[in-house]
Amino acid sequence: MFKKFLEQLRWKRLASQLRKPEGPAGLEVARRMNKANEFLYDFTLDEMLVSNHQSILEIGFGNGKFFYKQFNRAEELRITGLDASADMIREASTHNQDYLEQGKLVLIKGQSDKMPFTSGSFDIIFCINVAYFWEDPQDHLIEIHRVLKPGGRLYTTIRTPESLAAMPFSQYGFRTYTVEEWKLLCHLNNLSFIRSSHVHEPETTPDGSICSVCLVAEKKQL
Repeated sequence: MFKKFLEQLRWKRLASQLRKPEGPAGLEVARRMNKANEFLYDFTLDEMLVSNHQSILEIGFGNGKFFYKQFNRAEELRITGLDASADMIREASTHNQDYLEQGKLVLIKGQSDKMPFTSGSFDIIFCINVAYFWEDPQDHLIEIHRVLKPGGRLYTTIRTPESLAAMPFSQYGFRTYTVEEWKLLCHLNNLSFIRSSHVHEPETTPDGSICSVCLVAEKKQL
């Protein structure tokens, strides 16, 4: 029984670090997540079809190792990163010093349910493996709707409930969504659901392949 308790404690600590990486353990989790999330990052960028001169917000960027992938997709982009962890802000700043000094990138500490941006700021907002941690997703979607430009799009990439259930840490504070549940949330918060795109990741769990989905929604044009 004590062994089971220790194992549960280990998974609970990992879940906490995935939610908000902090301290040496958080830095290590962020580094490991780069390997796990790079495939999904490329998948999401493919879905986004970034164009020149767009303004992009990434919510929950971790240690910021993949900002360069956005800049490689188009020219004259204005990219903002929002993350709740001060440690991730510091780590991402070291990885992206040139972009920061050139004014191409801005990193902000904060939560996506209360963002320090003016209304209609962004053409694209995206997050990868972040929406699980929103205690009330409507609060976040209301704010996302506010800071999106009319016609702007939200790209939310998450693992399916079935795939997440195969990961022991997901029982500690993770909220899952089916496509239909996300469609309803979008509708309730004035976002038009556009499409869902599924992908099987190269990594696997003992129960099989991991399936993730990119959910695309749009703020209606004025």
